[in-house]
Amino acid sequence: MLTDVIKRIIKENTIGMVATVTPDGAPAVSPKATMVILDDTHIAFSDIRSPQTARNIKANPAVELNFIDVFRRQACRVKGTAVYHAKGEDGFNALSHHFTPWDYLADRIRGYVVVEVTRAQHILSPAYDAGADEEALKAEWLEKYTALMG
Repeated sequence: MLTDVIKRIIKENTIGMVATVTPDGAPAVSPKATMVILDDTHIAFSDIRSPQTARNIKANPAVELNFIDVFRRQACRVKGTAVYHAKGEDGFNALSHHFTPWDYLADRIRGYVVVEVTRAQHILSPAYDAGADEEALKAEWLEKYTALMG
């Protein structure tokens, strides 16, 4: 389900936007920066400061994750069903080893969310329809962002 291209986008752009549904049915989007790919059909992230996301998932496990590669002008949309594993639960302990890059945050992690992927889509900018080249786009947008950052 998660293709190599989608995995690359997730790994290289680890801040993902996670969309959930609030208990009153409203959409809610929140950035998450501790994404890991567990396998071809599962992605996980930690709950460091996400009480609303955790609440929403417990009420309605339907989620969508979006990742954007601003340089290559590509993205991916991942839909699935989320399960929350609170600190101290067996599921939490079994997942901890996947999050070693964020060991410095371990004391603040309250839980992990595992998303079972039901649909994954690779999205290209309309620039590709006009014949744009990935490497040329990457160079162009890297130059633009470098100029923005000084």
